[in-house]
Amino acid sequence: MAVNKSFRPIHYLGSKIKILDFINEIVDELDATKGQVCDLFSGSGSVSRHLSLTRPVVSVDIQEYSHVICNAMLNLIQYTNSDNFIHKCKTSDYYNNLILSINPIIKYEEKCIKQSLDGNSEPLCEFLEKGSLIKLEKTGHIECSKDLKIALLTSLDALRKNNLNNKSLISKYFGCLYFSYYQAACLDSILNELGKGEDKDKYLLLASLLSTASDVVNTVGNQFAQPIQARKSDGTPKVNIGNRVSKDRSKDIFNIYSLWLQKYINLEKSNFKHTVIKDDFLMALDSLDETTKVVYADPPYTRDHYSRFYHVLETICLNDYPEISTTKIKGNVDLSRALYRSERHQSPFCIKSQASDAFDNMFNKISKIKASLVLSYSPFDENTKSTPRVMTIDKIKELGSKYFNNISIRHPGTFMHSKFTTKEKSFDKVIDGEILIVFKND
Repeated sequence: MAVNKSFRPIHYLGSKIKILDFINEIVDELDATKGQVCDLFSGSGSVSRHLSLTRPVVSVDIQEYSHVICNAMLNLIQYTNSDNFIHKCKTSDYYNNLILSINPIIKYEEKCIKQSLDGNSEPLCEFLEKGSLIKLEKTGHIECSKDLKIALLTSLDALRKNNLNNKSLISKYFGCLYFSYYQAACLDSILNELGKGEDKDKYLLLASLLSTASDVVNTVGNQFAQPIQARKSDGTPKVNIGNRVSKDRSKDIFNIYSLWLQKYINLEKSNFKHTVIKDDFLMALDSLDETTKVVYADPPYTRDHYSRFYHVLETICLNDYPEISTTKIKGNVDLSRALYRSERHQSPFCIKSQASDAFDNMFNKISKIKASLVLSYSPFDENTKSTPRVMTIDKIKELGSKYFNNISIRHPGTFMHSKFTTKEKSFDKVIDGEILIVFKND
């Protein structure tokens, strides 16, 4: 993908501006009138935001987290209540009761981290592997040390007694695995407070929460595909695991949230009207007409289940206490280690048997509204360990040629052009790096 939608939504302010400028340049070449552009798989909204400063944008994605982020970045609002909102989060009865309820597991986690820093990482490793409240609640049992079990059971019982069992989503689902329990309680407090506010503020406040979660998550690469692995392959604790966990889990949620809130508030306001659509890409294309001059598409190309990189953000947005997917290892069925949602979207572009039809349908619908298409693609080198692509460039070009008579390949510093009248070149072999494939009709 030419613009890494990231697997963590650092968003527009952290994007590769050079590549965004390049995309903008190609769009301008295709449509000098500054007409409407559609970002068909908008993800964390980097491309939508960049293009929105110079033309109207229709931002499309099927996932709720993208809908929230893109609304926050494209349809800016005036908001002057930041300090008061954060003060309410930090001083509410909800926050105090939640902290009190899960205090046993908060203190136990802090004890494990201290022990690790002092040279004994075994309790911390066990905590990271078995210290999840939702796993205990869903399975009804846990095999662990006595002190950990007491901390978990006491905290879970207190949540029930204080009527917080269904009002502590982030703490129950993602405490231990992705955040410290104290951080999770702070995130829950923000989520709870924004639910009381006005609808017009929802996207701004919730997008800032998603960005905060992405900043502080305690995993390799700061993404949500897999929790941190505390042990080496031989089962011994990793060197410096205590330092790594302590660093990430000591980050101040409210301070980071305040910074993100200001970043969103201070975004440059666009002079255009923008539309954000949460829907399947084909349904979204059906809603467009010839006022859309260019479609930018960055679908996934590998067999990776991309929604697993965003499942925590999706659950936070939906606030729906989902069922958790299961795995079967050596005949034993257990909850997935990363606590994935059981119902997660998988793009047809990721499925080999469906990808060809997905591309064909996309090409067909875009050609019908007489728009040009800018398709992002990262070629695959079989000599590397990168994940193979479901579709090759040559196959994509072949499908596109049914609907477009001018197909060209662009990447920074180089231009390659093909009318696709011959098959003498294999573009998968001659193209390196991130590219754009441009489809248009002369």
